[in-house]
Amino acid sequence: MTLVDSTSVVVGVDNSHTAMRATFWAADVAQQMNAPLVIAHGVTIPGWYLSEASLLATPSIAQAEEAAERLVTRIREEVAEQHPELEIHTVIKPGPADLMLIALSGKARLLVVGAHRTATAQSLMVGSTASLVANHAPCPVVIWRPGAGHRRVVVGVDGSPLSEAAVEHAFEFASWFGAELEAVHAWSESRIWEEEKFAQENKALLSESLAGWSEKYPDVHVKSVSTPGDPRDLLSEMATNARLVVVGSHGRGRAGALILGSVSAHLIKHAPCPVMVCRGS
Repeated sequence: MTLVDSTSVVVGVDNSHTAMRATFWAADVAQQMNAPLVIAHGVTIPGWYLSEASLLATPSIAQAEEAAERLVTRIREEVAEQHPELEIHTVIKPGPADLMLIALSGKARLLVVGAHRTATAQSLMVGSTASLVANHAPCPVVIWRPGAGHRRVVVGVDGSPLSEAAVEHAFEFASWFGAELEAVHAWSESRIWEEEKFAQENKALLSESLAGWSEKYPDVHVKSVSTPGDPRDLLSEMATNARLVVVGSHGRGRAGALILGSVSAHLIKHAPCPVMVCRGS
């Protein structure tokens, strides 16, 4: 039986190299959290995006399911070889991967998906799995991509409740991995005639947003950055050589996931390291 609960780290997999590396990253996190890892795979149903003529040349549902079983078994064995003490479960379900992962995220503690840098025609029509999951999953979602950093965790702060959730998860992650935390707050220069006063107000907002968390996580060294500018550009720059960048997001619909230029959507597409998107505490 597949076990997915509030302690689980769920990772979505396919047959790509990116998904495999994301799975090993998720396994490292699960081990640090002392949490079970759930490896999840959505089986594409032959014919969903094809005409009747094209369907004749597609493999059967049974063949697709057998291939999925082989894939998930291989991934599980490779992860178990590197993490012999890690509790590992698997789930294979027919249907779109994004809908399956969103359903599992309702019970999970953390969800991890790999980010593919290239988009197919199909993904442009229905939205990439990573973007859709990040927009709809109730638990924190990590969109994984290769990053050179190992020590720093960067978190975007704007004083909102969702920003508070991001701060909480950023402190937690930094504590797990012994990383320094950089809390970043960017603000508009539109009130230039009150620049000094406005700067002090925004520094105070950042300090208030971090209040209490350093006491809860005394092992985490915190660096605060409050500066005028576009938060998308600033966080992208700060994410260079970071281990993870954490942001809050209100989430959007399927169309919005492709066209809206939110900070989280920008980072999902452009950040040079894994991105954690938090939609609640």
